[in-house]
Amino acid sequence: MQSQQFQEVLNAISLLTNQQKNILLNALSDRHSPSDIAVSIEEAFIKAPICPHCGSEDLQRWGIRNQRQRFRCKDCHKTLNSFSKTPLARLRHPEKWSSYLEGMTHSLTLRPAAKQCQISLGTSFRWRHRFLQAIEHDQAPELGGIAEIDETFFRESFKGQRKGLPRPARKRGSDKKSECRKVPVMVARDRNCHTVDGILDNESADELCRHLNGRINIETVVCADASLAHEKLARKLGFTFKELVTSSGKRVLDGIFHLQHVNAYHGHLKGWIEGIFHGVATKYLPHYLGWRRALTGIQTLTPDRLGNKIMEFLRFQPLSAT
Repeated sequence: MQSQQFQEVLNAISLLTNQQKNILLNALSDRHSPSDIAVSIEEAFIKAPICPHCGSEDLQRWGIRNQRQRFRCKDCHKTLNSFSKTPLARLRHPEKWSSYLEGMTHSLTLRPAAKQCQISLGTSFRWRHRFLQAIEHDQAPELGGIAEIDETFFRESFKGQRKGLPRPARKRGSDKKSECRKVPVMVARDRNCHTVDGILDNESADELCRHLNGRINIETVVCADASLAHEKLARKLGFTFKELVTSSGKRVLDGIFHLQHVNAYHGHLKGWIEGIFHGVATKYLPHYLGWRRALTGIQTLTPDRLGNKIMEFLRFQPLSAT
């Protein structure tokens, strides 16, 4: 739009009624530039650049390549851009990222997402896991009030892996599901929808402490099944522990202490993974746990909020590109 035409639009705004102004504001807020996320990340980096190789803040501009500003570190002498050594490094078509993230807020599977963004199936898979890598560790900073802890189990899966399987391929129609290795997943969730979860190497107190240390307020009342691991965890972290002996029918204490919220979360998580994605590979399970946390947080997940989570991660925790 020419400058004169834009000025005419600005002048016309004063003639709008309040109702028309509200409609205009809603229309503007619903319009997302496809390249907003990539541009926002680059702008944030330019304001406070830092070398992902050595951590130095002494950078100088070093030309432009593929429409992105490059920098050179004066300490380690390496060149970089705002996406270097992050999960988004070397990803193409940044103008389509916002559209792809919008599909992720609706749990879009790979093929519909690829069709929506006009990208290949392989690119759709790569983008999904690069974006999820950036929110994988976005856990609740602290659980408070009444919290619930429980473990659930997923069958070990090598979905998508065609070579190098550590076991013989399973045949369809087998009844030997009980022989499959189960992967334990711990979920801790308070009554305000704050969630901390993680994959456990084993069901010990040390493993639980590895995920929950520093994330449970000392004044929090924690409900969990009766087990030595949970008792030891309570002693280590110092919170009040309400022990539920569900095997004897003791499922609710004092009318408010129970595991119904975390068990419901387990059911929704498994229904989401099995129902929409038909199971996921165990090596990618942490990505899907992070995705589900984002979808079930306090605020409704939107492309902007998902983009902000990615920006926060890239700004403060750069990772090596994969």
